[in-house]
Amino acid sequence: MMIPYHEADDITVYCADNREVDLPMADLILTDPPYSETTHAGARTNPVGGHDGSSNWRMGGNPVLPLGIDFDSVTPDDVRAIFARLAPVAKRWVVSFLDWHHVLPVEEGADAMGLRFVRHAIWVKPNGAPQFTGDRPGTGWESIAVLHKAGGRMRWNGGGRTGVYTYNVAHKDHRISDHPNAKPFQLIAQLIQDFSDPGDLVLDPFGGSGVVAAAALTLGRRCVLIERTERHCADLVFWLRNRRPIRVGGDVGPMFDQDEVTL
Repeated sequence: MMIPYHEADDITVYCADNREVDLPMADLILTDPPYSETTHAGARTNPVGGHDGSSNWRMGGNPVLPLGIDFDSVTPDDVRAIFARLAPVAKRWVVSFLDWHHVLPVEEGADAMGLRFVRHAIWVKPNGAPQFTGDRPGTGWESIAVLHKAGGRMRWNGGGRTGVYTYNVAHKDHRISDHPNAKPFQLIAQLIQDFSDPGDLVLDPFGGSGVVAAAALTLGRRCVLIERTERHCADLVFWLRNRRPIRVGGDVGPMFDQDEVTL
C-alpha cells in the first residue's frame, strides 16, 4: 500500500505516478493531464510573464522550464486510457483541462468508459501570452472537458451560467509553486465551487502545482492529490503547513475579491 507523502486536515498528497496509487471514489475529479507534444513545444517558446497594465509584456520571474522534465506529452490514445482509469472512481463530475486536440477523442470514447460528455468549456486568459512572432493570432484560451458519471442525475452549483471561465494567468506572485503549468487559484476555486459541495472528496491525479488541494482546503472540501515530481509535492506541503496567503488581486472572475486568500 502506497504511503502518503502528506496527510493532514483532510488533504492527502501522494508523491508518485498515479498508476501506482489506488484511486479513491471521488465526488469531483478535477485535473490537468499533459498535453500533446505540439502544444508542449509551443509552450517552451513562450516566457512566463504577464501584462504590466500597459501594452508591454513583462517577465514574471519564473524560469522557463523544459516541460519534459516534469511530465511526458500524451497522444489521444493516452488520454483515452487516462479517462478510462478515472471513470470507475467518479461518483459524479469529471472536469479536466485538456489540449484542444484531445477533446474530441475523449468525447467519442466517453460512453464506452461509463461517462457522459456534457460540455466543452473554456478558460479565457485575458493576459495570455501574445504571439511573439507576430505572424498569427495568439491563443488566449484553453479547453476544459466537463463529463459526468453515466446514468447519474446531473447537478451543479453554477445555475444558468455558461461554461466560459475568464481568469488571468497565474504568475509568480499568485502561485504556491513554480510549476510551469500552474493554473490560477481563482479559476480552480470556481470549478470546485461549481461542481462539488462542502465535505465532498476532490481527486486530482495530475497534481502539478498543488493548487487543487489548496483551493479544496480553502473551500472546505477533502482532497486526494497525486503528483510524481518531488519538488512540486514539497512546495505544496510547505504551503499546507505554513498557509502562506495566495495573492488573487487583479484576477478576473466572481470569487475572492480581496487581495489575498487566507485560511
